[in-house]
Amino acid sequence: MKAVITGANGFLGSYLVKECLRQKMEVCAFIRANANTTLLPEDPNLTLHHVNYSENLSEQFSKIKDKIGDIDFFIHNAGMTVSLKNEEYYEVNVGITTSITIALLSSKLLKSTGRFVYTSSYAAQGPATINQPVSHYGRSKLQAEKVIQEKMADYLFVRPTAIYGAGDEAFLPLFKGAKMGIYPVTDSKQRMSMIHAGDLARMLVEDMQTAPGILHYNDGNTYLHKDFINIFQELFKKKVRKFPLPKWLAKLFMGSSDIWHKIINKRPGITLEKFDEISQHWDLHTTDLRHSAVKPEISLKEGFKDALKYYQENNLI
Repeated sequence: MKAVITGANGFLGSYLVKECLRQKMEVCAFIRANANTTLLPEDPNLTLHHVNYSENLSEQFSKIKDKIGDIDFFIHNAGMTVSLKNEEYYEVNVGITTSITIALLSSKLLKSTGRFVYTSSYAAQGPATINQPVSHYGRSKLQAEKVIQEKMADYLFVRPTAIYGAGDEAFLPLFKGAKMGIYPVTDSKQRMSMIHAGDLARMLVEDMQTAPGILHYNDGNTYLHKDFINIFQELFKKKVRKFPLPKWLAKLFMGSSDIWHKIINKRPGITLEKFDEISQHWDLHTTDLRHSAVKPEISLKEGFKDALKYYQENNLI
């Protein structure tokens, strides 16, 4: 079997590449020119293809098909997760997805019996207490799903919760704070769900071969901040103290950060809108949503240990 993966050089993309290779697939990684490929393995079954999403994708896909033939799975993993410009979410998550579907149909790169796999997000479903998107990111992912539903005959939407593991840097600030013995909390009763990138990749690659439709991924547990603190204390072998942070103060800081990053024209790791989103309750596995039949294997403690090792080896912490 042959699979194409967009955003293959990124955090989750690299796990998807490795899992497809583990399952003896030929993998074609779609990456931008000059992309950092340090997370990708060297493997005879992995080929890299530079794609420019602002140019004619039909022509590019046709040329790639001439080289590799048609494919069984197109895993669209590339996307915009954080931006200070709301329109960027729609330009990237909806616009590029639309262009990709049109190019796939015109080039016939994807077999007529092939499947389009989209790594969406819990954000497209919305928090547990709201059940609708609460951010432009979530709304753009939901719109992208609708585009795929309209244009592709066979598809799988994968909606993971918060993803972590070696290679991720979104959780790095929490690890840095814990190393100093501090863990800021705006709501000690917040309910969260998690999924390790390794589990997510394994579940996705197995499910894409059998289960069309929409699947929601998490490790099956509900976490509170105290669970994170307990694990950090074990990892760093020191007391980690909860630091109560009023939500209004956190939002004031995030708003100021947004303004500063706009001035210096740099994308922040988290925006005020993203903070509002992630501070909701995300224990959606307690609802009747459709889930993967493949079970996760990596515990939160093992996953955090894995992430810490990566941070240390790369001098990030």
